[in-house]
Amino acid sequence: MTGTGTREDPVLTTPDTVPSGCFWFLDPDGTLCLAPGCMARIQDPEAQCLCDTLTARHDRLKQRMRELKERQRYADTWWHALRAAVDAHPDKRAILTDTQRRAGR
Repeated sequence: MTGTGTREDPVLTTPDTVPSGCFWFLDPDGTLCLAPGCMARIQDPEAQCLCDTLTARHDRLKQRMRELKERQRYADTWWHALRAAVDAHPDKRAILTDTQRRAGR
């Protein structure tokens, strides 16, 4: 549970104080309701809440994406520098021909 209300102790909410993730709340007419934030609770209100787990996983994936983008930026910079060096070399044609041969093209 994310600590934002349980079935036994639902959280009081207003439109300005809706917590993220799954939470139990009382309707204005007193009906106990679940606002699911994860697929597990959508399918079964009694299932274990996975919101914290999904948030942590999402954060790890965002960090991994940042790392991969940085690696790609570095690789692009390196590739452009290498290509410029080859283009400036007097044996450019021979270097490109040898590279294509080694790459199987």
